[in-house]
Amino acid sequence: MCKSPNKTYNASSTLRERAAQPHRAPVLSVPNSPAGADLPTIRQALAATRHLLKMYRRRLHDSKIQHKLHRLDKRLLAVASQLDRIATAEK
Repeated sequence: MCKSPNKTYNASSTLRERAAQPHRAPVLSVPNSPAGADLPTIRQALAATRHLLKMYRRRLHDSKIQHKLHRLDKRLLAVASQLDRIATAEK
């Protein structure tokens, strides 16, 4: 057993092991070149943005801000739906 000024703990159990591990945010993979700006890329960017927004919204405690972010998510979903229709019409 190791002793520290505040705690006594087992040597095999480190503070790092007991600390909460934060979730990693997904990497938004959007190409920098204008040649990569096609509908699938835009739809992927929207999906990643919606995912990050949802993760952020769930951490908030203010219900007003949560509601505003939920409405923003619904608008982004509407944009994604319109892009799906455009992609279907192009085929």
